Amino acid sequence: MTDEAPAVDLATLDQLRALQIEHEPSLVAELVGEFLTRAPERIARMRAALEAGDKGALEFEAHGLAGSCGVLGVVRMRARCRELEELARQGALAQAPAALDEVIRSLDEARPVLTEAARRG
Repeated sequence: MTDEAPAVDLATLDQLRALQIEHEPSLVAELVGEFLTRAPERIARMRAALEAGDKGALEFEAHGLAGSCGVLGVVRMRARCRELEELARQGALAQAPAALDEVIRSLDEARPVLTEAARRG
């Protein structure tokens, strides 16, 4: 996955919108809200795992966040989470802080796009 990929694949969000029942609360808004609440919590757990040298916990959290990214089409962040997950799996924790910074940066890139998508419902 390269940085030429979009921060968010809007077609994925459109597919989620298609699943909504008319006049029901917005599925996209609900999922985005949950994601934007939980992603920083997972990132905090990843940072704690990294500081503790717990590669298993780091791998678990990175894997889970990558899955959440996949549901919403958060393409770049998903790729960064997968890279961090692989580093943890390999025990390459010296490279993990920079990878975690990239996860955070990709969340910052995706946040405005997701917020706008949630606003539109």
